[in-house]
Amino acid sequence: MTDYTRQIIDYAQEDNGVEFRNALYANIHDKITAHIDAKKQEIAQNLITPQAEVEDEQEQSDEQPQEVENT
Repeated sequence: MTDYTRQIIDYAQEDNGVEFRNALYANIHDKITAHIDAKKQEIAQNLITPQAEVEDEQEQSDEQPQEVENT
């Protein structure tokens, strides 16, 4: 159980609404921030990786002779 979860439960049992809300919002904020940071890293990685993949695909297609259909 995380610290925030323990705090949220304790504040709820104590009927301390203000601290309950603050702990809940802090927990939500941390989770959202972590998710956004992970997405930023994923997007940044995808901005770099596709360019290398496209270049590799172009090199491979240049190396492979294209088949011509005989009709």
